[in-house]
Amino acid sequence: MESLEERVARLERQIAHLERHLGIDPALIDSVDGDSRLPPDFYAAMRKGKKILAIKIYREATGASLMTAKKAVEEMERQGLGRG
Repeated sequence: MESLEERVARLERQIAHLERHLGIDPALIDSVDGDSRLPPDFYAAMRKGKKILAIKIYREATGASLMTAKKAVEEMERQGLGRG
């Protein structure tokens, strides 16, 4: 019988696989839920329209590539999610 820890680990792997397959950025999901990995400085930069700074902070917080961070920040701008 599978232990709880094994089951959680398996489910986390499945979720990560789905996120990659569907191109979903977990940081965007977290920001919608209000439990974001992104620091308050990120939202301050977004509110002030400092896109380059927001991308830099996003990369530092998530470890994303420049292209991924740029796309995520632009998507958050479009959806109004970067307002914190």
